[in-house]
Order: sequence, then C-alpha cells, then structure tokens
Amino acid sequence: MTRPALIMTRPAPASQRFIDGIRPDVQAKVALIISPLLKISSTGADVDMAPYAGAIFTSANGVDHAGPGNGSPAYCVGSRTAEMARKRGWDASISGQTAEELIQNLANAMPAAPLVHIGGVHQRGDIAARLTTAGLHTNSIAVYDQQLLPLSAQAQKALSSGTPCIVPLFSPRTAMQFAAECADMQNTVIIALSNAVALHLAGYDTKKLLIAGEPSAAAMHIALETAVDWITLP
Repeated sequence: MTRPALIMTRPAPASQRFIDGIRPDVQAKVALIISPLLKISSTGADVDMAPYAGAIFTSANGVDHAGPGNGSPAYCVGSRTAEMARKRGWDASISGQTAEELIQNLANAMPAAPLVHIGGVHQRGDIAARLTTAGLHTNSIAVYDQQLLPLSAQAQKALSSGTPCIVPLFSPRTAMQFAAECADMQNTVIIALSNAVALHLAGYDTKKLLIAGEPSAAAMHIALETAVDWITLP
C-alpha cells in the first residue's frame, strides 16, 4: 500500500517542530511533504514598552518579532508562546489556551493597564478593542506579516494522485488558502486545530474532517495518529 502523504502547511520551522513531535512509528507510515501556505516576515514596527504595563502575545511569531522583554509582564496564549516569551526576557504567564479564553481571563483579572497586543497584520478576535471595551485599555502593534503562498508542485501532485493525503491546518487563514489552492479534496483527511479552522472546510467534499480535542500541538498529534490509523489499518 502506498503511504499517505502528510502535507504540512505551516511555515517551515513550525512544520518541522510539529514533525519532530510525531511518534517514529507514525512517521514511518506517511510520506512527508512541507508546503508552507504562509510566509512570516517582519513589518519593521518598533515595540516601545515604556507606555505600557504589559504585553499580550497570542502566538510565538509575535514574541519572535517583539524584541527583548526586559522583565515586562506578558500575558500569553498557550504554553509554547509563554515559554518562548520567558526565554526572551518577558515575565510571561499563560492567560488561556485560546484568544477567547485570554480575553475573558484578563477582563476578569483586570491587571495593570494599558496593555499592548503584539501580533500580526492579520488578526482574529479584535482582542485590543474587546479588552478596551471591557475596561482594560489595550492597543495593538503588528510586528509581523503573514503572506499567503501557493501549494508547492510536490503537494499539488500528491493531492491529485489519488493517494490519501493528510493535511493538518492550524489557522482559519491557512484553511481558506488551502481551500483556494486545492481543486479536489476527495482524497484528503483534514485535521483542523479548532472549530474556527474547520468552519472554512465544512462545505467541501473531503475524505474526512477531524477537529483536534483542544487547540494544541499535543491534540493535533493525537488526531494525526487517529487519521493515520484510519487510513492505513486494513
């Protein structure tokens, strides 16, 4: 039996981190293809924390492009973002596993303000506006851009070959780009990070659409194991 293709659509470093976390026996059952649908680049924006009592990070990319934290408080989505922020000198804490949880937790805790959401050009959730409305004045700075990329020729060939393809998707924008790039999803098993990601694939004729139990790499790895077993077991 031909091995199913595992098509990774995150930027190459993030794709490789996810691949490194796949169990070796699961890796042996798939043919790996890295075909990023996003390219992360700096906007050149400067981050001056002098006016702010703390920062908000919803992704590791924001941390990467924010500069050193110098001990400033940072409220983060997810353990990996918080861990990276600590390494960059921020006094980082986990304020939720999703942006929605972060908004609710900060609105309840009401830490010292003003805050600044350091993120990308393309954002979901209106974090700064919603926290400001809740009484926690928050601005936003876009320190990186997420430029859309086409599927690679290798990925397109796999998707059109008739062989099952497994495609983990980690953001709504990536899901929309994949839908625009993939002409036929009948042989694809989509693994969505969340319902918000899955929403953009709901109307397509996929082989299977799985949603991770929670928005984390660990849950995506579990869903991947399920997908591989479903495809490869006799």
